[in-house]
Amino acid sequence: MTSLFQKFRFPDRRALVICALLAGLAAIPSLVGGRYIPAVFTSILLFFILGALFDFMLGYLRIVNFGIAGFLCAGAYGSALSVQYFHITPWTGLLVGGLASAVIGLITGVLTLRLRGIYIGLTTLFVMETLRFAISNAREVTRGASGLTVGGFTPLFGIPFPRSEPITYYYLILALVIVTYAALYAIVRSRIGLVFKAIRDDELGTSVLGIHVVRYKLFNFVVASFFVGVFGAFYAHYIGILVPTAEEFGIQRTVEILTIAYVGGRGTLWGSLLGALFLVGMQEVLRDLQEWRLVIYGLSLILIITVFPSGFAGALRQLGDRFSSRAGKGAHISTKGDA
Repeated sequence: MTSLFQKFRFPDRRALVICALLAGLAAIPSLVGGRYIPAVFTSILLFFILGALFDFMLGYLRIVNFGIAGFLCAGAYGSALSVQYFHITPWTGLLVGGLASAVIGLITGVLTLRLRGIYIGLTTLFVMETLRFAISNAREVTRGASGLTVGGFTPLFGIPFPRSEPITYYYLILALVIVTYAALYAIVRSRIGLVFKAIRDDELGTSVLGIHVVRYKLFNFVVASFFVGVFGAFYAHYIGILVPTAEEFGIQRTVEILTIAYVGGRGTLWGSLLGALFLVGMQEVLRDLQEWRLVIYGLSLILIITVFPSGFAGALRQLGDRFSSRAGKGAHISTKGDA
């Protein structure tokens, strides 16, 4: 399968734009002082990459992972417990969290990826709730509902990471997001990505051609699970305390990630950045409205999904196609006039 990366295609304009945008995000702390803005954009980047990973599964192979918050939980607790009981560094904990999530993803994938559609979603949902139930009841190890205290990142190359200064964590997650997005982009732009799209569009026809469909699905699922676990580990050391609630690692978190992927636009990866900007932005703007917050937020979602059924990315693509077609017609008329 690794030989399929050999025909990697040169990045298109959309990828260059998203890379430029991510690089531009590095200037935000220097342009805006204080701690609030870096903290908000840390949340935006975290939700962006989780939405992109959800879309990597759903948008490219129609893998419905309703249990993605469970893999986030596996990464968070995998890193936190390893640091606490085996005294590894939080930096190594990032890798441990990713591997813990990937192992669960591998086992789940082997058992479920021969299924299709909602059946995969229900199975992953069951895995998520089972994992959360186990963590909640293993109180002697995980502290359960009392909460597990997690230390922050230790200094790296002389750079401290105090939680009182969110700028350092902002730059850290920005670096992790760029690396992760580049890896996902390399996969979807390679021949592996072409096979993903072929399976998505016609799974039966692709299998008839001799392509091992389940193997590609498993590769996709494990890669996504690994990166979700890495960001779960980051979240643990960033937030400082872990409690296995539905809001943090259950269905509510999954719905937020799913919303970002759908609002941003499926099958694009970069569309999740637009979805994350919307989700986190709305949460911050409506923070003081109390009971009206959920009403306005829900109505906004319904309006956006109705007006832009293919998401923000799809709307931008359609707008670009219209401008291109008009420019093409104008050039054609101009050519006729010159003749």
